[in-house]
Amino acid sequence: MKKLLLIVAVAVAVLAVACNKEKNCRCSVLEQQTVRIITIKSGSCEKLNAAGYFDALDTLHKDNILCTDYPFGADSLIIER
Repeated sequence: MKKLLLIVAVAVAVLAVACNKEKNCRCSVLEQQTVRIITIKSGSCEKLNAAGYFDALDTLHKDNILCTDYPFGADSLIIER
């Protein structure tokens, strides 16, 4: 009985940690050649459609974006010299 309880507790703990995993979203700014990497704690990258940021003068800017969590080969590019 104790083993079963321990197994269930470990399974619940692993599930809780897996659900709260952060995601890195690669986002393209519409009408620009800019890519932003945005980290989210929950949800889907595809549901992101806007991102706000402040510039050096504390002016809020808002970009319309399209995002994906698809891993690209360029993210792990290793350059050796």
